[in-house]
Amino acid sequence: MKDVYIINATGFGRTVASLAESDRAFKSEWDIKGFLDDRFALGDTVSGYPIVGSISNYKYSAGDIIVCALGEPYMRKKYSSSLDKQGADFMNLTPDLHRAWGVTIAGGGIFERNTVIGADSKIGRFVLMHSFSVIGHDVVIGDYVTIGSFSFIGGHTQIGSCVTIFPHASILPGIKIGNNCTIGAGSVVIKDVKDGETVFGNPARPISKRKLDQ
Repeated sequence: MKDVYIINATGFGRTVASLAESDRAFKSEWDIKGFLDDRFALGDTVSGYPIVGSISNYKYSAGDIIVCALGEPYMRKKYSSSLDKQGADFMNLTPDLHRAWGVTIAGGGIFERNTVIGADSKIGRFVLMHSFSVIGHDVVIGDYVTIGSFSFIGGHTQIGSCVTIFPHASILPGIKIGNNCTIGAGSVVIKDVKDGETVFGNPARPISKRKLDQ
């Protein structure tokens, strides 16, 4: 058994802990030791698991396994980067992920139940894919991307890093989406999206642009 620590003890962190508990394969190999969260006192208990330390002050110990359960891409990037420098080992949590041939997934991702990834797609680090979302074949997705529930990403699409795709969005095949973009809920993306743009609607149109490159 390997010791697992979950970053974030609030809503999504508790969801991830519950997801891991219900995964028989996970339970046979991993043991959840508790949460890392700056907002709680050491020794507090959340949903039956203790707060074992703060994210900012945690010092990685060889053999620890980290699950980064932060929903916002920039927060995932901030805290995972600091632990990366310590050599932390991040795991992918993939209960009930339907993965076709040739799919590659880098570390630190969380893929909720009833998610689908098509053949020969390449998924970056710390990607969060919520339930009932679908990635088509030959898709390339960068690091720190969040994909909302019931979203569809068509084949041969390319998505940059730190992108948020809200629920029920559809991205047509072959589209290119830059870094630091936001795709609004229910949007239908039929054209490429430039770095930093937020798009919304059917068809999706730019409504704002991020000035700061985070």
